[in-house]
Amino acid sequence: MSRWTPNQVAYMKEALRLARQGWGLVSPNPMVGAVLVKRGKIIAKSWHTGPGQPHAEAGALTEAGRKADGAELYVNLEPCSHHGRTPPCTEAIIEAGVAKVYYSVSDPHPKAAGGAYLLEEAGIEVDRGLMANEAWELNQFFFKWVSKGLPFVILKTAASLDGKIATHTGEARWISSKAARNFGHIIRAGVDAVLIGRSTAFKDNPELSARPWGRRKMHQQPWRIVLDPSLKLQRTLKLFDPQLGGPTVVVCAPDAPQADKEAIRRLGHTVWEVPRLDSGLLSLTALLSKMAKADLQSVLIEPGATLASSALIEEPIVDLVHIFLAPKFLGGTNAPSLLGGPGLGSLNLAKELEVLKIGRKGPDIHLILRPSGAFGPGSDQLFAPVSGYAGIDEELLSDDAGRK
Repeated sequence: MSRWTPNQVAYMKEALRLARQGWGLVSPNPMVGAVLVKRGKIIAKSWHTGPGQPHAEAGALTEAGRKADGAELYVNLEPCSHHGRTPPCTEAIIEAGVAKVYYSVSDPHPKAAGGAYLLEEAGIEVDRGLMANEAWELNQFFFKWVSKGLPFVILKTAASLDGKIATHTGEARWISSKAARNFGHIIRAGVDAVLIGRSTAFKDNPELSARPWGRRKMHQQPWRIVLDPSLKLQRTLKLFDPQLGGPTVVVCAPDAPQADKEAIRRLGHTVWEVPRLDSGLLSLTALLSKMAKADLQSVLIEPGATLASSALIEEPIVDLVHIFLAPKFLGGTNAPSLLGGPGLGSLNLAKELEVLKIGRKGPDIHLILRPSGAFGPGSDQLFAPVSGYAGIDEELLSDDAGRK
């Protein structure tokens, strides 16, 4: 039996709903919502809208004013205790006379942690753990980046029922439905970067921009990152268009021509060098380290067959997998499949994936999977995700999102 009342759960659900509005807006900060309650009624609520803006707790306290004295505060993350771009929330909570604070999960960041202790020292009652699973899932990008020093990695791909990502002639648009593609743009809107390989950039010429139909204008676009070991891609590709917003990063091998590196930089783009593996492919692990140092907490991989094989088998880095299976067969021995590369020589080498959810997006089957060893249940976090949607709520997942 839960030690929390239905009303307390409802207040925290509202805090989580508010926090989710920060999807794609607040990185490198976590998504946080806050609700102030007094005598069984909500008197104020707020959510963090972006770096440098007031934290959710501060926003709710400002809205409540003197009414905050003796109130209860519900917040999905432990209130911060440090001076950053904004003052510590613990000071504001103490000064406002809040009587009790409910929070879901502790802040893992060493600079911000310890807020609960300070509140208790000031005589404020603190209750931790309400809706902890949901709160952990909401900010798992942030939690992995802080605890592991690496970005959270999502891989999204689409195929026919027989596992083909294109016909034998190379035609690939569109295997998945519009609903599935819309969902992909919603994920793009929430991650810090989108990663593709050279072949995908050359064949599809994608913008790699987030276009969440009908929703608010993005504060910023995700970084566009493309693997181009020898720097052979044409500079006229869409991902080099400066009008798209957000930076473009070209990842190459150390032995790539220096003149080409300088030419890309002169266009205003960034060049990162990472070592090659014995297979000749670029090291994805080394690339993730560079992303983390650039404060990129999450990356969406939209791979071709080679990059998918590298990220899932040869150098496994993926934390969450979205696969859309279109209800059609393409056939063809030479038609490209979901995974390329040399493949495994024995079934015993294959790692199991946990099936988190099976659903539909339009006519397509939507599989959500977690590879073994990924950041999730069985790693070192305290609370396990409950749906695998990486912080995207059901409203955002709706095919009609933004059209209401």
